[in-house]
Amino acid sequence: MKTSNTTRLASIALAALLTVVTNGSMLMSFNTVSQNATLEQSSQSPTLVTLNTVTVVANLS
Repeated sequence: MKTSNTTRLASIALAALLTVVTNGSMLMSFNTVSQNATLEQSSQSPTLVTLNTVTVVANLS
């Protein structure tokens, strides 16, 4: 009985550790990508776009 409880506790601890490691590595990767994208965007000149005016006419009958 004691071995079964120890095995379950070890399994839960291992699962929790793997979850934290996986999520932490994903967050670190996301942080790196977002910082690189911010640096790239700040070095580019802004693009200005002018759109044509559209007039919509509706028949209310």
